Amino acid sequence: MDLNLIQAFVDIVEAGNLSEAGRRRDVTRSQVSRQLRELEQQAGAQLLRRTTRRLELTEPGRSLYQHGLRILQEVALAQAEIDSLGKTLRGHVRLSVPSGLGDTFIAPLLLEFAGEHPGITLRVFFANRVVDLIAAEIDVALRVTSRAQQDYVARDICAIDWQLFASPGYLARTGPLHAPADLARCQFLCPPYPARRFVLTLDRGEQREQVALAPYLQSEHFPFLMRAVRDGHGVGLLPAYAGWDDVRAGRMVRVLPEWHAEGLGDRLYIITTPNLHPSMATRALIDFLRERIPALDVFAGQAGRPAA
Repeated sequence: MDLNLIQAFVDIVEAGNLSEAGRRRDVTRSQVSRQLRELEQQAGAQLLRRTTRRLELTEPGRSLYQHGLRILQEVALAQAEIDSLGKTLRGHVRLSVPSGLGDTFIAPLLLEFAGEHPGITLRVFFANRVVDLIAAEIDVALRVTSRAQQDYVARDICAIDWQLFASPGYLARTGPLHAPADLARCQFLCPPYPARRFVLTLDRGEQREQVALAPYLQSEHFPFLMRAVRDGHGVGLLPAYAGWDDVRAGRMVRVLPEWHAEGLGDRLYIITTPNLHPSMATRALIDFLRERIPALDVFAGQAGRPAA
């Protein structure tokens, strides 16, 4: 069978109709329809059943689609291997990273990776919620979570520590905070929480306390929460890496530093869909991030320490 026709068939199935497949392939609908007829003639079977609303796979079509995907993946992998022999990796990777972590620390790494691999193109999404990688057309996602989903391949990168921060000016107005119960008289800033009151859990050795707090400001966008903390709007629950630079510069200080606060996710993972043959470009990016992220000072036990 003609490999180009198999690629056209896969595109038709994934697009859902001939017109959309034509737009994706930058050809006319009639050209796509002709390619489908040619492939059905080569296969000796009807591959798609046309209804008034959509295209449905026949049994032979479903079989050809599944095998066709594997064939195209193998061809792409072979091309990547050939390119790598010439010391030039090629490919396209779609990556999703959390907004705060991405803005502050991952963006410079991605630019470094792009400089090292000019043959690899990147499409980077800054988003804190990417639920379905396939539907969102994401190859690689960085996620902060306490439990990786079983449907995906999760590579554990490093621990994520959460801490409480406030501006020196805010603490001067509210007075010193010596115990978790003192947080009840503060304005609390945190990521979104489903209930009206945020039950904050803090640990100190074997001691464990919980404080129910009514959030004053909530946002998934950590740069916004950090700005609110710096501007003196309250005590913020943030990942330690988010407050690292501000603590060193004296713009923020840690609150109850001897207590460990539980946040919304304690590990950083690289998430991908199950794939026996990821592209060389995807593998190169994953290997790069697995090596470089843990080496950052912010993930090496330095986060949150006051400047010397």
